[in-house]
Amino acid sequence: MGRSTTSTYRIEAAANVAGFSFFGWDCKTYGRPTTQNAEKWRRATNESFQPEGVNWHISQAWGVVPHITQVRIVAQKGPRAGQVVAETRMPMFEVV
Repeated sequence: MGRSTTSTYRIEAAANVAGFSFFGWDCKTYGRPTTQNAEKWRRATNESFQPEGVNWHISQAWGVVPHITQVRIVAQKGPRAGQVVAETRMPMFEVV
């Protein structure tokens, strides 16, 4: 069996549905935890809930298409533990 580890950063996401809270931020996949990369993650994750997206089955099961409105990346390790290192919010109007 493998071992459990704590990721260096976590994503705190707010959406139009309950059930979103924390995700691990993978620097190898998403890059450095910057505001620009947080926005890319937010948009890509929102697109994944649309028809033909990899998470469309979740939208169907919940009966609503989740839409992430806010993302905060928080350090979990090191001297910055607990601090928000990047944050983004959706624009006032966003076409999906």
